[in-house]
Amino acid sequence: MESSTNELSSSTAKSSHYGDSSPFGAHCRSTHDEPSQRRGHGHSHSHNQISETEEQEHFQQVCRSYQQYATFHQTKEQGIQHRTYQLLLKSPYGDVSRNVNTPTIRSILPPALQPQSSGNAQYEKQQQLFYEATIRNQFFLDSILKYSGVETSQQVLRSVRSKNSHGNSGNNLSSIEWVTEEQISKVDSVLKSVARDWSDEGKVERGVVYDRIVDALEKYLPLSNGNDTNISDGNAAIKNDLNGPPRVAVPGSGLGRLAWEIFTRGYSTQGSDFSLPMLLASDFILNGSQDDNNGNFRRFAISPWLAETRNVMSFAHRIRPVFVPDVDPNSASRNMEQHRSYPPEFTMLAGEFLSVYSHYLPENQSCQQGCQSSKFHAVACSFFLDTAPSLPHYLLTIYHMLEDGGLLINFGPLMYRECSMSLNQKVGSCLVYHRRLTSFSQLK
Repeated sequence: MESSTNELSSSTAKSSHYGDSSPFGAHCRSTHDEPSQRRGHGHSHSHNQISETEEQEHFQQVCRSYQQYATFHQTKEQGIQHRTYQLLLKSPYGDVSRNVNTPTIRSILPPALQPQSSGNAQYEKQQQLFYEATIRNQFFLDSILKYSGVETSQQVLRSVRSKNSHGNSGNNLSSIEWVTEEQISKVDSVLKSVARDWSDEGKVERGVVYDRIVDALEKYLPLSNGNDTNISDGNAAIKNDLNGPPRVAVPGSGLGRLAWEIFTRGYSTQGSDFSLPMLLASDFILNGSQDDNNGNFRRFAISPWLAETRNVMSFAHRIRPVFVPDVDPNSASRNMEQHRSYPPEFTMLAGEFLSVYSHYLPENQSCQQGCQSSKFHAVACSFFLDTAPSLPHYLLTIYHMLEDGGLLINFGPLMYRECSMSLNQKVGSCLVYHRRLTSFSQLK
């Protein structure tokens, strides 16, 4: 694996879902209404409920968390080393005068966890392995940033050093806006999600959920040869309405593997997600992992469990590399275009679910005719409904997204995260919650 201290490989095409002057493109809308976005794994974004300035600030914040990943974890590890060393300095070696072998902190800690100035080969080797793991992850994150047309961690570092070399007073590092541990934790979550969705090691874990959803979709909305469906009479409304492959929405699609798996089965698929850290990674894997030199897809070694200190048996488990992606995401598109008269479409939307699909609601009369022709024949949810601040509003939106006789396939709880929140929420949280539901106050 190439070190991130080196220049990244030759530039790749800019991510298609970014506008020229904004990190977000046009207002989110159903890509079935936009012929120019029907091919490839297109991304579009929604910013109906937040301002352009807020979008820019959030985008820059997410990019900083990508850029500062290795620096954060290396600095955090140095802090742990310092505190452990200070603790060992105050730890006695035992009561020698009484010849009693009293356990001490030094005797309890294995050599690999005892920082010393020199002479501890096990500790030095472990720290070197930790450093190399942070570089592996940073190289992958820098590849995402470069594909998205954003400065990588190395470019930011060179920019700071250049300003220092030109005689600027003070230390430019002090002017950097450093990210928080909470923001870095979201990047750690992205790396673990990438390993689960796009590695051989994650196949069993994701298969428990994804295989059941895909099996249910193929059972209740099956495809037959020639792009026609062999649907039971109970779903005759869908059968008569189909024009090309059935359309399936996958809200909360995260890294996009479930949506991609459904697409490879021959369904026109539209994924969507609200998390920008996830969307940056999914855009790169689905569209940017192609090697321009020989046409093969690129694979990256990452250590997704680097930040984990719980539920691990050894340090080796934390730094263990996995290779992603495990398949060429573009292979399915090429095969379908060659062997199908009407190949299915695969698109991705970015935005909050209620905002992204609000145009399907009855009160939005301006797009009723276009929305009717782009409704979905199925909505597939994997641990998505439990993210709803108001489950009835999610279900009502899904109802209007679906064709008559359409299917809702769900795997996961109906309510999980919200029920664990304190009833005494902060005033700000309550106001945000109220604002999100204001547009639905007229629903019956």
